[in-house]
Amino acid sequence: MLNPGKDRIDYGEKLRPPAGYTLSYALATSYSLELDTLLAVPLALSFNSTLDDAEKIIGEKLVLLEGIHQLKGRIKVFFQQGNIKLPDTSNKLYSLLEHCLVPMVPEGPFSSFHPKIWLLRFVNDAKDVQYRLIVLSRNLTFDRSWDLACTLEGRDSGKITQENDGLIALLGDLAPCAKDFSTAFRLFKKELPNVMWDKPTGFQSLKTLYGRKGQVPLEYGLGTDTVLVISPFIHREALAMLKERGTRHWLFSRGDELERIGEEDLQGWECFALNDRLINGEDELEKAKQQNLHAKLVLLQNGRTCHWHIGSANATKAALGDRKQASPRNTEFMLRMSGSAQNGSAEKLREELVGTEKKPAGIFIPYVFGSYLPDEQSESEEVSRKLLHALISVDWNVVATHDGDELYTVTVSYPDSLPLYSATIDVRPLIIGHSQPLQNVMVWERLHLTQISAFLILTVSTPEGNVEQRVIKASLDIDGGDDREQKIFSSMIDKPGKLLWYIQMILQPNAEKMEWLAAEKNMQLSGEEETALSTVFDGPIYESLLRCASRQPEKLARIESVLTHSSALNAQMPKTFNMLWAHYRAFLGNI
Repeated sequence: MLNPGKDRIDYGEKLRPPAGYTLSYALATSYSLELDTLLAVPLALSFNSTLDDAEKIIGEKLVLLEGIHQLKGRIKVFFQQGNIKLPDTSNKLYSLLEHCLVPMVPEGPFSSFHPKIWLLRFVNDAKDVQYRLIVLSRNLTFDRSWDLACTLEGRDSGKITQENDGLIALLGDLAPCAKDFSTAFRLFKKELPNVMWDKPTGFQSLKTLYGRKGQVPLEYGLGTDTVLVISPFIHREALAMLKERGTRHWLFSRGDELERIGEEDLQGWECFALNDRLINGEDELEKAKQQNLHAKLVLLQNGRTCHWHIGSANATKAALGDRKQASPRNTEFMLRMSGSAQNGSAEKLREELVGTEKKPAGIFIPYVFGSYLPDEQSESEEVSRKLLHALISVDWNVVATHDGDELYTVTVSYPDSLPLYSATIDVRPLIIGHSQPLQNVMVWERLHLTQISAFLILTVSTPEGNVEQRVIKASLDIDGGDDREQKIFSSMIDKPGKLLWYIQMILQPNAEKMEWLAAEKNMQLSGEEETALSTVFDGPIYESLLRCASRQPEKLARIESVLTHSSALNAQMPKTFNMLWAHYRAFLGNI
């Protein structure tokens, strides 16, 4: 069920490849994201690590640089344009994430690109394929809110199944937006119709449901006697539509949302709010964050059968439409799991979340209404949403022109015209300190290659004093080619000793996160090539090279790439290493 004490999911653990498998391709969707969270993903996918302490190690770390490189061309993340959180600090590695991010622009200012999934394809040495589907209510952030997730493992069943119809439809709409990921999409299209998922305990069947304009991401079935809804954001119209089904209606939401809708419009719903003690549980910590409700679930029960809908959709008009046949506006994704009410009934879930009169669970508590606020959206909020949608809809372009002496002139432009608004809008690239007023063409001069970014910060200031900042991703063209990875690598590996440590780590058969962090510490303590060479060759370096040549030749290709990126250091490398590597460089032609 959903017992927070024992049914917790470690996000990073669910991204780790199964034993004996490696990642082939990964696809994710998210409404919003944090660049630091995306930087941490390689810790799980490339280094078989959890993300339990990822926030503590984010920065310009070599383990992150290597992880990003290993995933290049194998991961795509689709997100709503403009919904990248502005980072607290700058990081040169952010620019290396640009290749995996695909911005999606919703159809209108009051619709959203909102699905939250991971689709992972793994392979082993025998070329066996295993899939994993993670359906979440959480965005790709370090947020600590209460969320729901379901992880499914799948393999080729040898027959056509309808389980993935909704997933395949979503992927079909995403594919034209990432043509450089076409090989992965072709494999998904070929293999997913035959993939059958292992069912969670208590469930006998499942479906994937794709929500889009005119298509509700729920399947109601033949009848309903009980409706249980968990949703952080709610609209009275969507709730009225759900209330038409069944005779018992239980609603779990945020207290401020329940108050906003009001007791009168929630007649017929038994309402519960997340306990304030859980929301503010970190108040005494130095970097406290609220832990509010963000989970989404619609449970429809009919006698002895229950249908759980888990995923991205809130109980709102934009996600579900309403009883007046208004069409949903959002792009959503839900997983529908059906089973016996004996194991997954609404009654059991309610008791788990609320408890009994004698033994309350302390997670959700019955909500007591006070005076409620009107539900009308303010005119200024509507104007703000229209302006932001106009800003993310234009075709933003960044062009970097080489000026000589390793300096560039960066021109940011957009060919479209924007509607007239009373707000003031300033623009600046993510890694550059000064902003400029919005114009069709804006220029920044004398920038170094590592300061160039496809990420732009838009600052919108209204006459009422409201300030909102959005990070968008623009198209980027760099005169002479994009050598930022090589430049960043050279700035982080600036001594021969550090380079030798780095090569040593690449040669490790299954180096994990903590080994990389320890090696980086050694690099800082020992920058002399003699010391590093002695340490490297005290270990089984010859055996490691021989093993890689026979079992992991791609690692030899990676070492050659590293040496190419650090060409400025090659003349300073010890002759012993250069002589040894010359033999293995000849082997690369056979890979």
